[in-house]
Amino acid sequence: MAGVVSWYGPLIDLSAAAGHLGGFVQLLASVRRVLPHQEQNAADGRAFQKTMLEVGDDTRSRFCVSLWPKRGSSVLADDVLLLQNIKIVEFRNGLEGRASQISAVQVLLNSKDLVRLKNWKDEKEKESGNFLSISELLSQSKLHGVGVYASISKMVLTGSLASHFNRKFSVIERFSLKEHDDIFRDLVTAGCTLCGSPLYPKNLHGENTYPIDCPKSPKYLHVIGQIYKPFMIYVRDQSGQIPVLVRNKAAEILFANIIADDVSECYKNHHPMLLDTCDCGSLNTSGGETGIIKRKRTKEKPDWHLIWLIIIKCLLNQHKNSPFCLQISVNTDKSVEDGRFELVSLTMTIP
Repeated sequence: MAGVVSWYGPLIDLSAAAGHLGGFVQLLASVRRVLPHQEQNAADGRAFQKTMLEVGDDTRSRFCVSLWPKRGSSVLADDVLLLQNIKIVEFRNGLEGRASQISAVQVLLNSKDLVRLKNWKDEKEKESGNFLSISELLSQSKLHGVGVYASISKMVLTGSLASHFNRKFSVIERFSLKEHDDIFRDLVTAGCTLCGSPLYPKNLHGENTYPIDCPKSPKYLHVIGQIYKPFMIYVRDQSGQIPVLVRNKAAEILFANIIADDVSECYKNHHPMLLDTCDCGSLNTSGGETGIIKRKRTKEKPDWHLIWLIIIKCLLNQHKNSPFCLQISVNTDKSVEDGRFELVSLTMTIP
């Protein structure tokens, strides 16, 4: 796995490569073929080996990227890659991507994962009779949990503390994602990693809104760390659309098991000047367990913040995604707009 790498160009679709000739770009693509390739040094005539990848995305089915062997040695056909700092060059009356010393390759989804997902799809198709449409879900009044197949059309975030209590929301759709430079601060904060309650010491009326006990802990003690703030996703199928509440644990599943603590650390490493303005900074609490729960890390680690942003973009690409399989719990004591439907888990379907 590659370490943290600075980006020296934009993340682009493969179809836009011609517009970045001579520059560096980031590519998110699946591997069609891996081919060993031999080239000859024009200066001394010595031959050297490279790895040629034939990749594709939903805008262009075939595009070649050449890598040095040490960067492409672990890549297999059907892997989904994030190719960082790839230079677009002319080659044999066409275009190709070429790796350099500042390039990196991250395998986001390997071919073995895809096989497991296809097997999962076969199993879920056998259980499809247990899933409801959104219109059927809306008409139910006594359900503890249900599955639906639906796409995610938008995210609705609560930003600052003031906006949280004034009911002012920020709506994020695929084409408006670039306008939300502060999406990290809208989504990540200090709170309990078990129950997902944000650590808001006081509301606008001076009242303590943080629950004293943690319902998810056998000792009723909060475990304080970085969490995803509660937010809404709007999911739709052919019969309708509903808002679904997403809390911290479900958000981790939604964001491909990337925890808020990892996103926070990478964000702070790249935005040190913003530490004083984030509400996800140092934690001072009394009672309960304190400290940020951190997963074991190696010296080389990916930039989880950038990968997290890519995943959000992909989730919102509803017209090109297969529907997701969502498990939803239903709280009949709440209205639809106030969290009647809450996300329990989410899995991908394979077309």
